Amino acid sequence: MVMFVIFASVLVLMLLGVTTAVTMGFASTATFLLFGGDMARLFLVPQRMFAQVSGITLMSIPFFLLMGNLMSVGGISKSLFGFGRVCLGHRWGGLSNAAIVACIIMAAMSGSAAACAAGIGMIAIAEMTKAGYSRSFSCATIAAGGALGPIIPPSITLILYAGLTQTSVNALFAAGTVPGVLIGIAFMFWSSWVSKREGYAKTDPTPWGERWTAFKDAFFALMTPVIVIGGMFAGLFTATEAAAVASFYVMILGFFVFKTLHLKDLPKIFWDTAEQTAKVMFVIATAGFFQYVLLYTRIPQQAIAFISTSFTSVAPVLLIIIALLVIMGCFMEGTAILLITVPIFVPLAKAFGYDIIQLGVVMCIALAVGVLTPPVGLNLYVMASITGEKVMAIAKDCLGYVIIMILFSILVAFFPELSLGLAHLVP
Repeated sequence: MVMFVIFASVLVLMLLGVTTAVTMGFASTATFLLFGGDMARLFLVPQRMFAQVSGITLMSIPFFLLMGNLMSVGGISKSLFGFGRVCLGHRWGGLSNAAIVACIIMAAMSGSAAACAAGIGMIAIAEMTKAGYSRSFSCATIAAGGALGPIIPPSITLILYAGLTQTSVNALFAAGTVPGVLIGIAFMFWSSWVSKREGYAKTDPTPWGERWTAFKDAFFALMTPVIVIGGMFAGLFTATEAAAVASFYVMILGFFVFKTLHLKDLPKIFWDTAEQTAKVMFVIATAGFFQYVLLYTRIPQQAIAFISTSFTSVAPVLLIIIALLVIMGCFMEGTAILLITVPIFVPLAKAFGYDIIQLGVVMCIALAVGVLTPPVGLNLYVMASITGEKVMAIAKDCLGYVIIMILFSILVAFFPELSLGLAHLVP
């Protein structure tokens, strides 16, 4: 009964358009009081909220957000797509592959699905439609490429998961690398097959001299993920330090290499970063009280007891988790789903002896599907706002990419080598 009330109230409030933070705070307080919570304990709410956002892991979030905002005006996405275009444009699906590769690299910088899709989309859509690609398929391809943002490190979703579960950020980043890249490669194969089937035009092969020029133009941008991921995996700095170093590096690129960033742009960039950070941290803070209410009402323990008696194997439990996350992603924002489900799914996984780092990657992939599925699919609306294309037309062409992501979430769930193989090498 308690579980039904709290999750029904969250779903209703979210569908009414109430913000995630207010929804979780209201639902938690109402459930707490309705089911016999001591009124005096509400004075602990500020303490719980502060404790939730005071972890060192979450300090990397504002720096990664800053890096994404700096990249949006720093010319990086243009150089990345240009390099991919001259190298792959002459193949079937070459321009779509170039867009996906650019999204993979952007994902390894920003960690955000929307920022990744918007940054590449504003440049790649015009090139793809000019070459004969349908606008809906072009939008779908870039929206899917942007969905790699929360999977390939540095992923803000994985940072949140690490903060909620007290696990290693570096290990989670390592665990997400191989699945994220493999999904990107699968996207490229799918887009090439569709391009050949539909007869989308190929561009003429680019001379090697132009390719070398494009590589030189993109070289410093290509070094950004090397600094971020390579530095963390080598043990040179933590995720927070990597984010700070990368933000400074991207700022230098914008000022002195691409020369598209100016001093007058910085106040707005810093303000946008502060605003985005406040929104994210407020949601995380209210999630702290939400988790307290779940523990107080013993919902995780009840869920574990019920599922443990219903299933003797972890396999059906994993399939249920993936299905729930994909379905919830159609109606709710991924961060909210993560904050709501982690307190239940993680203890459940531990009860079956399942590795929670592997579970984090599985959840991350399943949640990323939500940016491609209506009615809430964020990347669908990002691409529609850029191009004017109808959301449902984009969603229809996203179906192949959605199926690929669901299949990979299942593969990662049942083959730990795909995620944990690299994670075990992290210092």
